[in-house]
Amino acid sequence: MGQITRRTSAAAAAMLVALATSFVVASAHYVFTAGKYRIAIGWQFEPAGGTDTYVGAPNAIQVFIDVPSASNPIGTPASTLNEDCTHPDFQVTVTVGTTTSSPYCPVPLYDSDTGSGRLDEYDYAVIPTVVGSYTFHIFGTISGVPIDQKVTSGPTTFDSIADSSAVDFPVVLPAAAAVATKVETVGQRAASALASAQSASTAAGDAKASAAGATTLAIVAIGVAVLLSAVNVAIGLRRRST
Repeated sequence: MGQITRRTSAAAAAMLVALATSFVVASAHYVFTAGKYRIAIGWQFEPAGGTDTYVGAPNAIQVFIDVPSASNPIGTPASTLNEDCTHPDFQVTVTVGTTTSSPYCPVPLYDSDTGSGRLDEYDYAVIPTVVGSYTFHIFGTISGVPIDQKVTSGPTTFDSIADSSAVDFPVVLPAAAAVATKVETVGQRAASALASAQSASTAAGDAKASAAGATTLAIVAIGVAVLLSAVNVAIGLRRRST
């Protein structure tokens, strides 16, 4: 009798663990519940052999939503959500440091035309461009059940974003942030050079205009002098004749 009780308890414990963790997903997803629904959220692409997801690599916010039960711990997919992202059922924002994205609408991965994809999966493509911790905030409703959960990357949730230099091959590429900084610096220098060139051009234009004005005045002065000389000659000739 004692052995049967222990076996029953062990089976019940195993079932509880299965209900909580039996998503067939990448290892680093955060799992929580809202009403009868089980939700997992994390990166779509996370290296199976390591703990780092890398900066600058195409990725996606990946969300799984299903309804687990004792008879089906793998879970039954929830009704199709986010079919119309102009009126989404749920959304996700991403925060890095003090910067928060606009709300994203993860779309169903399942394709009813081809039958490919999973019924319980919703993705939104994103390329993480900064190394560090990321916070996902998922909010909205699932068939009327509200969800509002914030989760930050870490050892017990999903991967933080790491520099890729340790795995770059054969050439170690500079970090995207470093490239952006260099581009910005070059852009500032180019803008400064352009401003200097425009200033010099303006100064040259002013000098040219001044020279042209001086030339005009000189021509006028010469003309006046010639005219006055002619008048003086005429007056002298008249005096002689009288």
